Amino acid sequence: MDDFHQFVNKVQEYKKSNQFQKALDYFKNEKVNFSSEQIASNRFLISNIIASLRKTNKSNFVNSFIETYKIVINENTDEILLNAYGWALYDICKSEVSNNNYNKEKLLQRIQYPIQLISLKNSDFSYSIISNIFRLVLKVEKHKLNQDWNFINNFCNLFNPEILNLECGTSEIRGKTTEFASDKENWYATKSKALFELNYFQECYEISKLAISNIDSFHYNNDLWFARRIALSKKALGNINEAIEDLEVIYIKRKEWFIKKELADLYFETGDIKKAFEYAIDAICKNGFSKLEFKIGLILLLAKILKIQNELDLSIKHFLLVKTIRDENGWKLPQELLDELNKVHDEPISNELLKKELTKYWKSFEPKSNNSIKNNNLQNGQIKTILNDNEKGKNGFLTSNKVDYYFLLPKHIKFLDKININTKVKFNIIKLEDGKERAKILEVLE
Repeated sequence: MDDFHQFVNKVQEYKKSNQFQKALDYFKNEKVNFSSEQIASNRFLISNIIASLRKTNKSNFVNSFIETYKIVINENTDEILLNAYGWALYDICKSEVSNNNYNKEKLLQRIQYPIQLISLKNSDFSYSIISNIFRLVLKVEKHKLNQDWNFINNFCNLFNPEILNLECGTSEIRGKTTEFASDKENWYATKSKALFELNYFQECYEISKLAISNIDSFHYNNDLWFARRIALSKKALGNINEAIEDLEVIYIKRKEWFIKKELADLYFETGDIKKAFEYAIDAICKNGFSKLEFKIGLILLLAKILKIQNELDLSIKHFLLVKTIRDENGWKLPQELLDELNKVHDEPISNELLKKELTKYWKSFEPKSNNSIKNNNLQNGQIKTILNDNEKGKNGFLTSNKVDYYFLLPKHIKFLDKININTKVKFNIIKLEDGKERAKILEVLE
């Protein structure tokens, strides 16, 4: 019969050669020849058995295994054994979160202490376990329709962002390399948003400022989202003028309708109704008038502004549109809206007619310069260069009379497939908000 040293080595040989089930079977058959104390005292043997349980999809037996041999996981646990346990913990988490209704509180309790212990080992291998657990759970939670920000915030609290993976993963998408944010950047982005959603504005402000100073390279425009949360946190903390200044700067870099809406909110709060109306109208016109449910807060703001401006008929119609959208989506009507609608005694108006009428009203404020034609004559040109041809559409340069013009065609354009090098097209020149010009291709010439 093998002595204990041979017993340990045999298990290790099976494990090293990826014969994990043989390692478990051999251990099961031969363990009766040795005391529990002998087995528990050998970190290599225990870690190899834990690894073999993992590799045979039996991670759920790891806890009962270490309990059987009275192995205590604490600050004195050897790093090799602790890391083996950490990877088993990762497998257990993976199994749990695959169920959308998993017990979040139990998960937090299960992983909190081990994560603390593994973090103290101060090695890249240990930190890899931490990053993988963080990435695993966060990915599941972020893809849920209704995110539990309280859980996400508490989950983030278990991790020290400074030891999370700094590497940015990449992926090839249609021949183009796309880089993803590191785990460290994702921690700051997620923690910042969770704090904001939970109305912990002072903490959100501090974390967002820390993120901007601690992250060298940002992805997914995270630098602007951090800056936006800083601005909105300032607003919530009473620094409205600073918030306005910050958002004005952000809007220059990122012309999104919701940033204009947030500026309109701030100007409304300061009593600058004229500015609030200007910004709110600009916001409602941006990105078209489909999916108005996304702009329901903006429509409500316009209703309030128009009421103050004594445009009572238009104000009521905006309030009615808010009600229509909420009814269509099965959303509860707030008391503020009900109070306003209780004052209405006019004849009812159909939902479609209401939307059509207000859309026409909003369009009347669209600046003509946004889409102004340089001259009334259509021009003929020829595609000279295609810079990108992907899931978003095509862009590049066309040439006409020895002058090159930039063009951009989104994927929904019917004649997109016909746009190739040397394709002849008919186009106009449009002037953009920033003063630059662009060719608007109207048709392909056969």
